[in-house]
Amino acid sequence: MRIAESYSVIVVPKGGSRVRRFFVSKERILATLSVALGLVLFTATISLGLVHYRKEFLATEDFRNRGRQYEKERLRVLARLGELEDVVNQNEELAVKLETIVGVNTGTSKGVQVGVGGDVKELPRQNLKLASLDPNTFRNSPDVFDETALKTFDLKTIDLTEEAKDVGKRLKEVYHFNPDAPYFWTSIPTVWPLRGWVTSDFGLRRSPLSGGRQLHEGVDIASPYGTPVTATGDGVVTFAGRQGGLGNKIIVDHGYGLATVYGHNSEILVKEGDKVQRGTILAKVGSTGRSTGPHVHYEVLVNGVPVDPLRFILEQL
Repeated sequence: MRIAESYSVIVVPKGGSRVRRFFVSKERILATLSVALGLVLFTATISLGLVHYRKEFLATEDFRNRGRQYEKERLRVLARLGELEDVVNQNEELAVKLETIVGVNTGTSKGVQVGVGGDVKELPRQNLKLASLDPNTFRNSPDVFDETALKTFDLKTIDLTEEAKDVGKRLKEVYHFNPDAPYFWTSIPTVWPLRGWVTSDFGLRRSPLSGGRQLHEGVDIASPYGTPVTATGDGVVTFAGRQGGLGNKIIVDHGYGLATVYGHNSEILVKEGDKVQRGTILAKVGSTGRSTGPHVHYEVLVNGVPVDPLRFILEQL
């Protein structure tokens, strides 16, 4: 069918007004149709694009939200694992300290076998499965989406669980090492005799009075004048009186080869032969004897030999 070159459009108004005629060329009609078709296609394309973009945006936002949630969960897990690792390590140190106190694995069957001087941290640590791990293993771990990291977390958790079981077993063995376990543990001087601050440690030091080198056979704990001084374990008072450079001095025999000494007291509140328990007030802080100020000179004796009291103390000052 042949398309006409032009078309006439006649407009007849209602009411008999003058008739109007318009001539439209073929080219204008085709151009108008093309523009209309283009607008339709453009609108459809934009609409489809907006729908697709909305879907992509929602999917991306959902992924981001899940990512943020996973990150929070990862940090929570890392924190919990870090806390567990700290607890296991603290219990490991406690086990080593208690093993040292009672002489486990030293070939002894009675009493306390502890050398003079040194620090308990220098002792060999037995069965320490976490010794090769970085302390920040869990705190600086890679992203949770890393499959290798997830396997690492799993392995570390297994290691920590096994180590916790091992430490628990060792603590039980230590507790039951002595047949008189309940009495034994209440007799061990595992607490501080008072609250204050350590002004002089056990070992060689320069004398605050003469300036010469001397072996300090205990620790000096400064505290306000008159502060109560308490027994660090159950026992019997074997000396209570004034003696030499320690001034007003008290000695408590705890049995099992252990004894504690408290010196420079301002006032003695017990007498020889008194039975005392851990926490019993023995005296009051003073500065009697050779002293530069109010404090307590505190010693632990093992079979009559002075040892570092910090080897026995299990609490923080």
